Amino acid sequence: MKKISLFLLFIGLFLSQIIVIRFNLNDGFDFYNLWIKILPIADYAGTSSEEMYLTSTILGYIAFIIFGVKHTNKNKYPRIFKSALMFTGIAVVVTFFEFTSILEDLNGTFQGKHFRIGWLLFLLGIWIFWKRYFSKSTVNQ
Repeated sequence: MKKISLFLLFIGLFLSQIIVIRFNLNDGFDFYNLWIKILPIADYAGTSSEEMYLTSTILGYIAFIIFGVKHTNKNKYPRIFKSALMFTGIAVVVTFFEFTSILEDLNGTFQGKHFRIGWLLFLLGIWIFWKRYFSKSTVNQ
């Protein structure tokens, strides 16, 4: 479980912040490029921006959701339950935001909005991972 959790965190980071595919869905699938770049810690454009393309960051957010759901078991992990629940909630909200961008692009109303917080989710996930697997009181669980 430890390896899977760490794998999900790193896949979430790479797919949401480091390796990003730029595309558009308005008139079918238009691939722009594969973008290998470290994005900023947080980037938010609530209604519009100059970036008139979709990105594959939603795939990374889905990996973060899976990580969060795996650790949101109050009976098995009572110490990290609230943290994991908060983590999962944030990941779901960001994924929903990116999903609405995809729907807007399909309808032709996309204005470039995006919400990129993959680094913050990764750091929070590492904290949850550390607290679950390496904290003194949870090592023997």
